[in-house]
Amino acid sequence: MLAQLHWTAGLHHDGSELYVSNPLPRSGETVTIRLRVPMEAPVRHVFLRTAPDGEENLTAMRRVREDSVAAWWETGLTIRMPRTTYRFKVMSSEGAYWYNALGASRADSPDWFDFKLLADFAAPSWLEDAVFYQIFPDRFYNGDPSNDVPPGAWTNQRGFATTLREWGAPPLHWNEGGGLDFYGGDLQGITHKLDYLHDLGVTALYLNPIFTAYSNHRYDTADYDTVDPYLGGNEALVELRQALDRAGMRLVLDVTPNHTGYKHTWFTAAQADPHAPTADYFTFYRHPDDYESWLGHRSLAKLNYRSERLREAMYGAPDSVLRRWLRDPYRIDGWRLDVANMTARQGMQQLDHKIWRGIRRAVKADNPEVYLFGENFFDGTPHLQGDELDAVMNYQGFTIPLWHWLRGRDLPDDFVHGREWLDPHPLPAEAVSEQWTRFRAAVPWAVARQQFNQLGSHDTPRILSIVGGDTALLKLGAALLLTFPGVPCVYYGDEIGMEGLFDPDNRRCMRWDENTWDNDVRGHYQRLIALRRQSSALRQGGFQMVAASDGLLAYLRQSPQQRLLLVGYRGPEALPYVELPLRHAGYADGTRLTDFFTGADFTIRGGAVSLENLTAGTTLLLEG
Repeated sequence: MLAQLHWTAGLHHDGSELYVSNPLPRSGETVTIRLRVPMEAPVRHVFLRTAPDGEENLTAMRRVREDSVAAWWETGLTIRMPRTTYRFKVMSSEGAYWYNALGASRADSPDWFDFKLLADFAAPSWLEDAVFYQIFPDRFYNGDPSNDVPPGAWTNQRGFATTLREWGAPPLHWNEGGGLDFYGGDLQGITHKLDYLHDLGVTALYLNPIFTAYSNHRYDTADYDTVDPYLGGNEALVELRQALDRAGMRLVLDVTPNHTGYKHTWFTAAQADPHAPTADYFTFYRHPDDYESWLGHRSLAKLNYRSERLREAMYGAPDSVLRRWLRDPYRIDGWRLDVANMTARQGMQQLDHKIWRGIRRAVKADNPEVYLFGENFFDGTPHLQGDELDAVMNYQGFTIPLWHWLRGRDLPDDFVHGREWLDPHPLPAEAVSEQWTRFRAAVPWAVARQQFNQLGSHDTPRILSIVGGDTALLKLGAALLLTFPGVPCVYYGDEIGMEGLFDPDNRRCMRWDENTWDNDVRGHYQRLIALRRQSSALRQGGFQMVAASDGLLAYLRQSPQQRLLLVGYRGPEALPYVELPLRHAGYADGTRLTDFFTGADFTIRGGAVSLENLTAGTTLLLEG
């Protein structure tokens, strides 16, 4: 039996249509704000607290309707600022409670965790329908062996030479191959396999870097203006774009605005001549060989955004790096921005907010539908307030606490050795819920809906390896990914049960022999993706944590048309019986719930639903 809930657990508001009449308001528009309050709550008055132009204002709300479990309070709010923050003051017989995006408390809190509405926000309209698939181009499929990288074609700073390895052979460790082991995957291969991706159900591709470079990962860009000829060149990108148009799919490319490779023409010109036009694109301490690099990697020269000319070259000019690929014949739909957490930051020069605002203005002026999301393993919320990035890769707000909960402990010694800060103890569901809430509460709901969610990527172990090969836990993770607020992305091969530890092991070649696939896992992904694409609750609905207790997590996704309850149990021990309270989520007694996966029916009685025989990986998706 889960713990008895205080009536404040039934207070609920989020930024979705059920609670905000227009989640994307225009400036000057008056929207209706609603709060759901439990019928049994000893509430006498509710006030909406705002801060127009920095001055506190409290507006009385009206109790406008009620049902068998809740009363609804509402008031109007006129949007007069670019970002309007608000929270609720709930007056009860027990005292006043403040309710913001973190939840209810007798203590007041900073405006940072208020609910937030953005005026005139240019949200890419296609994102709510998107399911992404991430591809590491060299490892997906070899569509044209004639453009394979020849063995010994070049060497790098460490003395390693290129090698061409047999498809499926294990990737070489950096100390063995120096990042120069290639397998022949290319853009033609992606075009060739679009039928596979269409059958899986994905609607958008995110590709790791494809520009000319001198490593297999291509984050050491040598030329932002050309697609690497070993991936098929610019012509292959045009062909891929045309094929994606026919398939109704979107395309996001990866770019490195933080640094270039040491062979980039900008950098080689700057090294050759301290007065070159690109010399101030970089920071030289002693010309030509003492320069600022990314985390000390001399092959990656850090870009210096104090340079006005660099800003023009990267995003300001019409033919700049971030704008030229938006136009015909390429027409990409977005950018994944590498190392966004460090871009334009260098010691006493912290230009990140200025640069991201400049990038957003320039790119969105060309196409407001472009999706801009950044790599950030840490706290990206300061850049997610509506005037900079659309999203970040939501590691802290979704992925990392989920890993810890599913695995039962932090990344173990078979992944990372000698890291004393790793936590060997299980992460309880309460902590997962709290971390998810904190990172979601720090951003506007319109941005939370755009966060880029993954179970893993080219920089992390694969999800099946995270959970120790347990496909039941993998399937639970997939259900969470495809039902959580934000934009879901599947890392290539996860859907067929591929494994892999930290890179380069997580960058193994895609397995195309269907006899090696886990078709049960693939079918699970297909069903969830299909549901995601047609479900109004998952595409547009709000979010409420319903339960979080040790090995059990439950949350509600709800739109005006649909209500879905996700229940996941990670174990480790079997749970013979649990009463899951649901009245605080707005469910009335007698409500019948049907499980998406099994078709089993459940009925709410006494404000709860009875669940039996939960084992590790049990996943229920209940509609009713």
